[in-house]
Amino acid sequence: MARKRKIKGAFCEEKVIVKTAFDQRSFRYKKSGKAWILIGCPKGQWAAKAKRCKVGTRAHKVLAPSHGASCPAGTQHIRK
Repeated sequence: MARKRKIKGAFCEEKVIVKTAFDQRSFRYKKSGKAWILIGCPKGQWAAKAKRCKVGTRAHKVLAPSHGASCPAGTQHIRK
């Protein structure tokens, strides 16, 4: 059975923290208002057995809905 894609539309993507600062197994998308946030657990804080972060998760990317074809400086226009 195919999964439906939850995230659809055009977004302005802003990178908050570099990807190398996070454990690769911990990335998740979280909805915040109309924006989507890609969160992850800092390196060394991921509990593999429990599949949980020992400390709070941090934002890696913020995907805010775009209004038109352009985005503010420092962000990138993407479609999902």
